[in-house]
Amino acid sequence: MVKKIGLLFGIIITLCLIPSTVFAVDFSIDQSNIEAFLQENGEIEVVEEHTYQFEGKFNGVARTLIRKEGSSIHDVTATEKGKALEVKQEDDTYKIYRRGEDETVTIQLSYIIEDSLKAYKDIVVFAWPFFDSSNETAYEQLDIFIHPPKKTEDVVAYGEDAAFATEKQEAGGVIHYAMGYVESGENGDITVAYDKSLFPSVSITEDKLMLEQLLATKQELMDKEKAFIQRKTMLEDISPYVLGAFTILSLILLFFAWRRMHVQKLELERTSESAYFLPKQEMSLPATIAYMNRGQIGPEAMTAALLDLERKGYIKRDEKDKNTFIVVHEQTDHEHEAILIDWLFYTVGQNGVFRTNDLQEFTKTTTNQDIYQRKMDSYKYSVKKEMADHKLIDKPFGIRAAGLLSLIILPFIIIFAIHELYGSMSISLLYFAVLILFAITYRPRTLKGARIYKKWKEFEKKYSNLPDAEWETLVSEEQKRAFIYGFGTNNAPVTQKNIQLFTNNTSSTYGSDTDLMMFVLVAAVLNEQFDEVNSTVTAAATDTTISSSGGGTGVGGGGGGSGAF
Repeated sequence: MVKKIGLLFGIIITLCLIPSTVFAVDFSIDQSNIEAFLQENGEIEVVEEHTYQFEGKFNGVARTLIRKEGSSIHDVTATEKGKALEVKQEDDTYKIYRRGEDETVTIQLSYIIEDSLKAYKDIVVFAWPFFDSSNETAYEQLDIFIHPPKKTEDVVAYGEDAAFATEKQEAGGVIHYAMGYVESGENGDITVAYDKSLFPSVSITEDKLMLEQLLATKQELMDKEKAFIQRKTMLEDISPYVLGAFTILSLILLFFAWRRMHVQKLELERTSESAYFLPKQEMSLPATIAYMNRGQIGPEAMTAALLDLERKGYIKRDEKDKNTFIVVHEQTDHEHEAILIDWLFYTVGQNGVFRTNDLQEFTKTTTNQDIYQRKMDSYKYSVKKEMADHKLIDKPFGIRAAGLLSLIILPFIIIFAIHELYGSMSISLLYFAVLILFAITYRPRTLKGARIYKKWKEFEKKYSNLPDAEWETLVSEEQKRAFIYGFGTNNAPVTQKNIQLFTNNTSSTYGSDTDLMMFVLVAAVLNEQFDEVNSTVTAAATDTTISSSGGGTGVGGGGGGSGAF
């Protein structure tokens, strides 16, 4: 579980470190003016002027121009103070080369748009996004001007997203979209309609009247904005009560979790008795090890499981080769023990014989790696099933309540974000994160689970301080169980104590071929084999797929953005 939380925070940190732009140059676009001159023949001559503030070295600026479906963009040129600059096109991006360092640079860009106008019986419509959500650079001050072919006062205009309610009509029918600051990643579609008589050379696209529909669309946008403001005002009024309710419910949830833990602690102190040395074994050693390791079953736990088969007499070591194990009988106490025997002695090994180097030999073949992985998954599942059968972990109402409450909060996060109530959104997001983490990490033990956990933790502490003389008084069975548990949990104090005991003790306990010292030596070899093979199999199973997509998100598929390199 700790690893899951670490992974979650790792993902969050990684996302925070991802750069917001693909350009490595440090710059800002302080001022941008875009002027589009509509011609009688339907062409649009566009002149853009962008003022860049650079810090450090740079090679030039970039402008992405994504054409709408059916239209075209050509004759792209760039100048600075009347001096022509080199322009290179890469797909929809035009790189304008102008090297420098720590400068303020103003670049003029011009180009022609063709086949972008839609002509109807009464009006001609120019709808175009000069930038879209793919834009990775903010415009500090953006102004867009749309000029008609001739002076007129008969014009309809509106904008959407970042361009909404920024339009104003100037003398001669010029429409000025005073957008001001435009954040990166925003859309900003504009729509301007002039009388059809101003475009005598433009053929009718659709033989119908469009003015009333355009006015209705503009009114619909205004009505939506009005409704949006009303909803935002209402949400501002109720958000303190909503957040207050979330606060109270979260505190109640945490209080009940604390109270449950406190009551259980008192009950354990009242009913539990400390074991003399090793706790009573209520589960198999592999399941106990997995439980004390928060469900993790690594190489050490698998090594311990094999040694436990030997301790219980299901397998034995060959008298001549101590790295060879032979099955004695297969009538095991637990399903996972039978799976382990089948896996190691009849799949990896042969005919009930398993050698420590069989693991690497078996997984050298690619097809065997998949077989090994499936057997390992089956074994782990069976161990965890034994843990589940003992009902060690409770599933109290608190977890379900936390999950339910987080689901209730989630819509409010989205609603607050949509209505630009970022303070309320941030607080709601914090509650959501706390509740999700609570639901993930809060796995309270049942009384039985808490008792088992407490006794084995007491053993770990007691074992770490065990004098050599007292170790001598233990029978071989207890010594082996203690060693297997310590090795399988990879508990540092217990492992260190094992090393100390086996280094200092020179009694006859270790005189025979089946002594504990041989147990220790074989465990080290087995663990190294399991560790290497598991890493190999896991690496082979890893497959990373990377995909990407692109395209304008503006009206009709157009759009673009600005940058530097």
